[in-house]
Amino acid sequence: MTTLRDVARVTGYSMTTVSRALRGFEDVAAGTRQRIETVARALDYRPHQIARKLVTGRSGMVGLILDAPPKPFEAGHFLEFVTGLSMAFSARDLDFVLHVGDESNALATHERLINRGALDGFVVTLPVIGDPRVDLLLKRNAAFVMHGHEFGDDRYAYFDTDNHAVSGKAVEVLAGAGHRRIALIAGPPEWPSVGDRVRGFRQAMEARGLPVDTGLILHGDTSEAHGAAALSALLALGTDRPSALVCCNALVAAGVCRAAREAGLSIPKDLSVVAHDDVLPQVQTDALDPPLTVTRLALRDACEPLANLLLRRIAGEPVADLQVTREPELILRASVTRPSNP
Repeated sequence: MTTLRDVARVTGYSMTTVSRALRGFEDVAAGTRQRIETVARALDYRPHQIARKLVTGRSGMVGLILDAPPKPFEAGHFLEFVTGLSMAFSARDLDFVLHVGDESNALATHERLINRGALDGFVVTLPVIGDPRVDLLLKRNAAFVMHGHEFGDDRYAYFDTDNHAVSGKAVEVLAGAGHRRIALIAGPPEWPSVGDRVRGFRQAMEARGLPVDTGLILHGDTSEAHGAAALSALLALGTDRPSALVCCNALVAAGVCRAAREAGLSIPKDLSVVAHDDVLPQVQTDALDPPLTVTRLALRDACEPLANLLLRRIAGEPVADLQVTREPELILRASVTRPSNP
């Protein structure tokens, strides 16, 4: 079996240089990497995890730990995200490990894997405000990247959506169409992303001189059922009901559309709707009736940046250089029009 030492001998480079080249580290010159990769293919080199760790001090494995299985309505999100991550890390010659717990103690799982030295780094997803995983990973000096981040916390690497802009763009569209009474159907309040969206909503409304009614900001999960229940609660306000809605995701928007039809309402004639679209298989926002105006940033587009950021963090780059926020695209469709009673 061809070893890393064999590749080093044929190329004339050190084992460290060969290892870093084959693992995609950016500090290896392009010509050097190409020469090493060519020889490795010719020799049919296959990295051996135990040997690689002895040489480099790294296992070549990274992981994602969930404290519980995803809820049924989250299955599409989960599959999209995990598939994208697995492909991104595989392209970088890293093995991706998924651990799904039973809601007992996710911190203990992180601690155990850190103690074993089994993983070179972690992807952390679904952060909550004051997330205890962050303090543990920082305390243990473990490399990790967060999908999302808490406003004002610059202690770690992250890739995030500009959630402030998500709400701001939605309010801009609706206010520009003449709507004054706008509701926000939001996700769980313990999620930092939700806090960012609420702040963005409030500030966008206030910037246009529009009143912010706290009774029109409804929190819940991110399911279709939450969208339907939220609209029912808003319709119960009678003449005080909003003329427009901002929905936290496409599933919630689908629930709103269903509940509106059942109530005999027409979108956008009776109710204008803007949603955020992660481009998931469960709901095609351009195929709804009517097609939805959305702020759009595909969930799968986070996977490559997350893999890059984690690899760079493992290599020791400072976190200040590994914090990326991406603004969503605004797509105007047929779900917004002027209110019938402005």
